[in-house]
Parts: sequence; C-alpha cells; structure tokens
Amino acid sequence: MVLLKIAGQKILSENIKRLAIQFFIKEVENGVHSPLFRQYSNPCSQLNKKDQEAFAGLLTDLNITFDQIITLPNILDVLHNDICEIHLVSFGSQDKAQPTSMIKALFKEIISKEFQDYFNIATDASKSNFYISIAGTSNLRSFSFRIHPINSILTAEAFVICQAIDDLSVPDSNLLILTNNFSVLQALKNLSIKSPKVILRLAHKILMRAKFNQKIALVWTPGLSSIIWNERADSLVKNVMESDLYIEWIAVEDICSYYSNFSIQKPIENLRNSKYLEILGDLPSILSLAPWLKNRREDIIITRILTRMIIIPALLHRFGLYNNPFCSVCNQENTIEYILLNCKKYFPHKRIFCLKLNLNLQIFSSYKVFLHTICSSKRHLQVFSSVAETLWHLLTVTLGY
Repeated sequence: MVLLKIAGQKILSENIKRLAIQFFIKEVENGVHSPLFRQYSNPCSQLNKKDQEAFAGLLTDLNITFDQIITLPNILDVLHNDICEIHLVSFGSQDKAQPTSMIKALFKEIISKEFQDYFNIATDASKSNFYISIAGTSNLRSFSFRIHPINSILTAEAFVICQAIDDLSVPDSNLLILTNNFSVLQALKNLSIKSPKVILRLAHKILMRAKFNQKIALVWTPGLSSIIWNERADSLVKNVMESDLYIEWIAVEDICSYYSNFSIQKPIENLRNSKYLEILGDLPSILSLAPWLKNRREDIIITRILTRMIIIPALLHRFGLYNNPFCSVCNQENTIEYILLNCKKYFPHKRIFCLKLNLNLQIFSSYKVFLHTICSSKRHLQVFSSVAETLWHLLTVTLGY
C-alpha cells in the first residue's frame, strides 16, 4: 500500500481491470459497429450477468449512463472525402502577431470578399470547476447550454460546432463557422480512423450537409482580437448558468481519461484510510521528486527514508538481524527519526546540511514535518539527498552491510 502510493503505481489487477473497462466503454461507443453488440437492435453487450452488473456499477460510480456516451457514426465516407473548407492560416487576420485593430480590419475584409454568400455562425466553449458551457450565435438566433463536466475543452469545442450546424443553420445557405479553437480544426483537417470520436462525428455531420449541397467553411479566428463574432459567442458562453439547459453527452476518450485518474486515486485513498497515514504522513510520489534527484541511488535512499525502511540498527533489531538497536554515543534507540533529528554521532554531517539551507533541526515538531519541509523544494531535497547518501554509507559500513 505504502509503496504503491510513493511509486505512484496501481495494483496490477486494478490496472488490468482499468484496461478491460476502457475497452468495454469504447465498444459501447462503437455501438452497432462493435462485435460485442447485437446488430439492428438496441445496444446489448454480450457480457455475462455478473460482468454486466459490475460494468453498470462502475458507470454509476462515475455518474455516467450508457445513453450519455457519444456513439460512433458511419465513418467510411468521412475518411475518403474532402468534407469542407478549413482555414487555419489562410488569411492575414489569422496572424496573431498583427495588432488587434489590423486583425479586426482584415477579418471584415475577408468576410466581405471570400464569404459574402455565406451565413455566419460563431461558436465558443468554456470549462469551469463545476460545468462546461457551450454557446453559438448567428444574426437570427443563439443558444447556450451546459454539458457534462467530464468532457474536455476539445470535446466541448467540437460538440458546439455540431450543435450550431443543427440549431443555427439556414436552409439553402452555405455556412461559415467561426471558432477560436485551433486544435479542433487541426484535428478535423488531419482526419483519420484514430481521430477523437467527437471529431469523427463532427466530420460525419458536415458530410451529411455536403450531400444536400450545403457548403460549410470553418475558419479559425484568434481569441482576444476584438472580432465582433468572437465577442458575441464569448459573452454568451460566459453567462451560462446552472439553470440553463443541460446536455448529457460525453466523449468516450474523456470517460477513459477520467476513469484513469479515478483509478490512480485509489492507492492514495487506501493510504489515507490506513494506519500508515498517522505513522508516515501523506507521502509524496517519488515520480514527482525524481526530476530533482541525480540518479537511481538517490531515488532509493529518499524512498527508504520516506517509508522508514532504510537500513539502520533499530530496523535490523526489529527483524532480529542486529543485537544492539542503541546509539553508541547517545545510548538512544537508533531510529531514522532520531538519527536525522537528534543523534550527536552524525552531527558534523547534519551541520553541513543545516548551514547550506539555514535550518535548525530543533524547530521540527515531528519527523513528518521535517520530511514535508525537505520535499517542498528542489534545493532542499538535493542538499538533503547528498547528506543522506553520506549517512547511509556510514551506517552500512558500521553495520557491515
């Protein structure tokens, strides 16, 4: 439990379970395209009753239902067609190095020359700690919704374009859709079978419009550039409230990412609910400390000090491997806490450490507070690790290990 927490790792069986669950979630997304689902009927996975109940229970823990998962449309046509115009760096107004006034003027010129016969729509999305809001606007009407907070901002920006095509388009008019999210348009331009499913769904929706002779042009507009369409969409999305309509769809990639983070928290929660928290404190992950350490040897020493498993007389005596657990100078039990904070035998080495960091070991009320201070900064940890390596060498020589 302690080693899993400090290593930032999960139990192998839990990792296998996570991968299996992610596989089944992706199959739910594939819908009738998946071999695990019956064709031409309501989705019904070919799992035994026990696994179905476990899977449903997991989705409940994540506050998700089957119906919320965005399913994959028929994408074969999408991958083999040039579905629409996508402009990322085509125009002078897309150069963020230009002054704001110049971007604004160039944008107006481009709209009047290149897209004079298009119906304009602007979209935006915003993510907060509580929910994700999306908004779209045209000269005729607007919308603003909340979507599930598990979704990423990429999903939200792609989803709002889908929603705008459905809600804001005008029959028999070509559409110019303006967005300040570069990543969505880039993903759409580089479409492949491995693209995020919400991008594939957006491409499918655009293709369906193209089949009815409705052209769609997607243009990236730099944010914070005073373009009126951006400002309108931005104002709408920032004013979304909890009372606004809530759309429950979730992209499968975001569910898998959320579940991965959810499963990583398990070793942390297990430690916090155990007796070891009182003894060891809330241990940092060695993965977070490793960039501050020079080599694998320092990783091992720091890990053993944090977990109180470094080779010292008291630890060896506890396992019946050493006769005398007491310090030959102080006549006190040679625990790691005592050696680092109070022992006079190693005072010269600890004095170097204290002088370099301007610390007084007497100020630390406990070993846990001392460790928290040491791990709080790169300099503290690097100075301490060099002293700790010297102490460990002296201890192993003394003990004959």
